[in-house]
Amino acid sequence: MTQPIEAPGVIARFHAQPWARWVVLAARLALAAVFAFAAIPKFGDAATFARDIDNYHVLPVEWAATAAVMMPPLELVLALALLLGIHARGAAVISAAMMLVFATAMAQAIARGIDLDCGCFGSALAMHVSGWSILRNVTLAALSLPILLGPELPWSALLPKRPT
Repeated sequence: MTQPIEAPGVIARFHAQPWARWVVLAARLALAAVFAFAAIPKFGDAATFARDIDNYHVLPVEWAATAAVMMPPLELVLALALLLGIHARGAAVISAAMMLVFATAMAQAIARGIDLDCGCFGSALAMHVSGWSILRNVTLAALSLPILLGPELPWSALLPKRPT
C-alpha cells in the first residue's frame, strides 16, 4: 500500500472524516456500475455503436469503427479497476477525462444542430443527446473527485479484522 499523501486544508479534513472512505467507495461503485452498464451491450453490437459515434461527425468513419471496438473493453477495464480498487485513482482520472470528452462531443452536436442518440449504453438504452445528458456526464466526471482526493480504499479495508 502506498503512503498517504500529505494533503493541506480541505483535503486533509476530508481524509480525517470517518465517513470519507464510504464516500470514496460509493463514488467508485457508482462509476463502476455506469461503465459496466455502458460496456456490456456494446460488445454485441459494434456496428451500431460505430454508427452512433459517426453520427457526432467528429471522427473520420474509420476512426469511429476503431473507437467502437476499443471503447467497450476500456470501459469494462475501468469498471473493474474502480470496483476492485486496483489503480482506482488512475481509473478515476481516465473516467473523468472520458466523461468530459463525451460531454464536449454532445455539446458540439447540439451546437451544430445534430439530432442523435448518444450511444452511451449501446442498443440497451436509447438516450437522446440533450443538455441533461451533458449535465449527467459532467456530474459523473465530478464523481471522480472523491476518488482522487479521498483516502485510498482497497477492498481489504472493508473486510472485518481477523482477531490476532
